[in-house]
Amino acid sequence: MESCFTLTLNTSFVIDGEIDLPIIKTLSILKRDMEKTIQAAKGPNNRIRLRARDPAILTESWIIEVDTDEIRVFYGDTLGCIYALLFMSERFLGVTPFWFWNDQNFSKDPYIPVSPGIRRSSPYGIRFRGWFVNDEVLIENWQKEPENLVHWAMVFEALLRCGGNMIIAGTDVNSRKYRSLAAGMGLWITHHHAEPLGAEMFSRIYPGKNPSYTANSDLFDELWEQAVIKQKKYKVIWNLGFRGQGDRPFWADDPGYAGGKQRGQIISGVIRRQYEIVKRHVDNPICCVNLYGEITELYRDGNLSFPPGLIKVWSDNGYGRMVSRRQGNNNPRVHALPAGGDCGPHGIYYHCSFHDLQASNHLTMSPNPAEFIAAELGRALEAGAGEYWIINCGSVKPHVYMLDLIGGLWRTGQIDVEKWRICYAGTYFGAENAKTIAALFSEYASCTAKYGPNEDERAGEQLWHHPVRELLCRWISGDTESCLEELIWLTGDVPFAEQVKKLEAICLEALPKWETFCKNCAALRPLPYSGGGRLFDDSLFLHARLQWSGSAGAAAFCESFRAYASGDTALAFRAADRARSWYEESVKALFEAEHGEWVGYYNGDCLTDIRLTVFCLDALVSYLRIMGDGPDFHKWERDFLTPAAEKKIMLLSSKQRALTNEKLARILASSSG
Repeated sequence: MESCFTLTLNTSFVIDGEIDLPIIKTLSILKRDMEKTIQAAKGPNNRIRLRARDPAILTESWIIEVDTDEIRVFYGDTLGCIYALLFMSERFLGVTPFWFWNDQNFSKDPYIPVSPGIRRSSPYGIRFRGWFVNDEVLIENWQKEPENLVHWAMVFEALLRCGGNMIIAGTDVNSRKYRSLAAGMGLWITHHHAEPLGAEMFSRIYPGKNPSYTANSDLFDELWEQAVIKQKKYKVIWNLGFRGQGDRPFWADDPGYAGGKQRGQIISGVIRRQYEIVKRHVDNPICCVNLYGEITELYRDGNLSFPPGLIKVWSDNGYGRMVSRRQGNNNPRVHALPAGGDCGPHGIYYHCSFHDLQASNHLTMSPNPAEFIAAELGRALEAGAGEYWIINCGSVKPHVYMLDLIGGLWRTGQIDVEKWRICYAGTYFGAENAKTIAALFSEYASCTAKYGPNEDERAGEQLWHHPVRELLCRWISGDTESCLEELIWLTGDVPFAEQVKKLEAICLEALPKWETFCKNCAALRPLPYSGGGRLFDDSLFLHARLQWSGSAGAAAFCESFRAYASGDTALAFRAADRARSWYEESVKALFEAEHGEWVGYYNGDCLTDIRLTVFCLDALVSYLRIMGDGPDFHKWERDFLTPAAEKKIMLLSSKQRALTNEKLARILASSSG
């Protein structure tokens, strides 16, 4: 003990010179972490000393010197000090980057010894690196203020612990609501590609006006200038661009621009105007432009021009491949990385979470392997896109596994995926289970459904919900002949019955994999998780259960339609009821993951919306009952449940009330064996 610095609750903090609010907040985090991990209130008269900023140390960098009675922290700027304090929290106190999101269990030691020596930071491989808290409905509907402020602070803290320095602090209203909290914790602010300069949406401020830049350029300019003035007190990477009133092309609202050249001229002119506005209020501004969706094609075709020095931000397709995203049935897969000779700084917008009402992952982790993601991000670096990485983190908790991987990648630019996976599993599930849990994380991606020919076309949980609801609504409407246009991306332009058949084939290929995987997970549940608590059930196993029950529900739905198309409405009724039961299992899985801090977390499931799928299956079951058993609703009882000797005796039309859909389906299923 005498040869070490000893951390106790009596350790004091000494500050040389002035410090700002983000450092003060991080000091309070470190003190909180000490209270979580240290028992003793008394100890040696030692101290942690924050030295004045040292201009000889690079930005975001730090040096920690440990003697027996003092820890001295030297740093180059505010973020350097923040990272140093969080390094001490992790390395000295054992507080993990995702301690909150992964329910880390803490046990208090009497004191914590820290060996003397010098620790130095390493420079980050990516200059600007951060998260876009997007489609954040789980966080936003979890609990209301003041709890929500705490939860958002936990998002920003986790990002800082991962070495991030930049944030889009939510979508639309949330980005403005929470950016001061994020900036107060030391983060750079940047903006959604659909919300240039972080300004208010035009149609919200001017609901009666035409959202056309040509018609109302002065009003757009005013909104953008107000946004710059409000944010110039923060550190900002200013996002320039122009899309419609929502996450879609502007010509959806202003259809007068039919050709790529015209569209490109408007966007290029708007970006130059936005750049002038920023420069009017900010010295040496850092600006970026997102080459996202339709913008990628316009840029590749030479229809866009930008002021020099803008960071060009390329995007993956939502499924991890650096190509333009699929929009509806249009999937050009335009290469989305800088080509040789494309000068200037480049970055990427990359999805851990995605929502496209097709096959994406919102409640579950990325369906693609960690090796695939690491390789794709490596390709981005090789292409020169290392200035700016903004990662769509969704509501954080379902995506921690991949966020941790990317946090490792943006530190050094490279990672040994298998070593990282074992380290991750050991950190959060206990060293004794590291290899077993790591193997399951690896196996998860091999179970995900392949819905297309490309390597990245693997399905998240939304494949089992959005296509099923679309097919179901068309079915009940009575048109089961013509192709459902909304699903051409998945099935091709084929008749409705063939579309159902295509979906069923995808389900039946994935279903046995998920069943086996879930049984393997269930067999491990008795293992003690020294660091994980209920984490295994609430993360990996939950994601697998959503995939298994979802694929089983979708398969049963497809079986129901086949039976209906063949004229067996009773069999269709039973299969539809079975589909509903599987989707209810998905709801149950979400409910069982809500405990302690997480009560209510999945109340905000309105994007995948599993409960809505159950509602739709309820309607289908009733529809089939009406079509096959109505109007007296005793026909199936007589046909399938009444003894042969009694069927022709009709002295009473019925002897009891009609059975409920659920009870009838269960009896029919048991009677058929």
